[in-house]
Amino acid sequence: MKHSIIQLIIILNCIGCVTPYEPPYIDEITDILVVEGIISDDSTTITLTKSVGLGEGDYYDYRPVYVDHATVYVECDDGTQWQAEPYIPPSNSSSWSRNGRYSIKTGLLNLERKYRLKIEIEEIDSDCISLECPTKTYEYRSDYSYPIKTPEIDSVFWWKLDVGQPVVIHVATHSPENKVLYYRWSFKEDWEHHSLFEVPGHAHICWSTAKNRDILLGSAERTIFGQITEKIHEIPPSDRRLSVAYKITVNQNSISKRAHDYFLNIKKNAQNMGSIFAPTPSELRGNIVCTTDPKRPVIGYIDVSTTTKKASKYILSHDVYEEGPFFLPCGVNVIPGEPPPRNAVALPDGGYVYVWCVNCSTVDNGRPIKPYDDWPDRYSWINER
Repeated sequence: MKHSIIQLIIILNCIGCVTPYEPPYIDEITDILVVEGIISDDSTTITLTKSVGLGEGDYYDYRPVYVDHATVYVECDDGTQWQAEPYIPPSNSSSWSRNGRYSIKTGLLNLERKYRLKIEIEEIDSDCISLECPTKTYEYRSDYSYPIKTPEIDSVFWWKLDVGQPVVIHVATHSPENKVLYYRWSFKEDWEHHSLFEVPGHAHICWSTAKNRDILLGSAERTIFGQITEKIHEIPPSDRRLSVAYKITVNQNSISKRAHDYFLNIKKNAQNMGSIFAPTPSELRGNIVCTTDPKRPVIGYIDVSTTTKKASKYILSHDVYEEGPFFLPCGVNVIPGEPPPRNAVALPDGGYVYVWCVNCSTVDNGRPIKPYDDWPDRYSWINER
């Protein structure tokens, strides 16, 4: 506890507070609702987590815990309301979890109307001290905001300096008449990967998908004609994401200066403390408040903007690899007379390898389904070596 208080004081002395707020109990900063997302046209995705401090004494390990049982809405100032879609667990899932993600179909946003986020969470009343406490519904709302129209992405491009260097991916955009100055990006990456050995009964060709969790910001405040180019991703050399074919799809949102400054503070806090869920200074409160208990802390800034999207060209392995892609180790030494390990698979020649060397679905949540219809036909350096 002493360590947490010292960290908090240091941060408050280094960064000016936007909103003067002191939590009544230092423990409360380890149980904060964290709201992530942007209200956008067509579909809005909101993620809800809570920070929980673990450990004893001077050591604390902070990690997010998903909030799965909230009711989430997008509201328009004309009275229209859209509720998050109900979560339907996958057929092969044995546990109920939406991983804190809520999807809301709003359709096209009216640039002449204001929108905000509304969240309702039923929890045990924090003021109760008895063994049997009643539940209480806490309501959170963001400020009403007009949508910001986002310009199109000019290009998504990549380059690699030399052998052993990473593949660096950039996004370029501009705002006509310099109307938009601040941006936030997110991206989804898809890649094809193969198992090293092709064995009947096992998946040999798979595709995987991942979404970024980093805060990617850009400012055109000091640029000429509102043009901006930013690095958004870097893939290490010999990474298996580039072993066959790779594609990145970038989402772009225009954001307000207040939102940009808020996310910049969040990013600095994550770099200084290791996580946005670490003890948090008051300037990170954002534009969301708990209307049922205004003193209840919450982290989040919900902006409203349209979204533009652009995908890169496919990056094929022969475009980037001179040193060869990375593969997980495959060999298994089996002692005569002893059974092979459970994660080993027999090859037709009598040898044994690890299961991920013959079944690509065991790596990176791979699936034998193409993510896009125009994905290049089967291409691999494995077939050409």
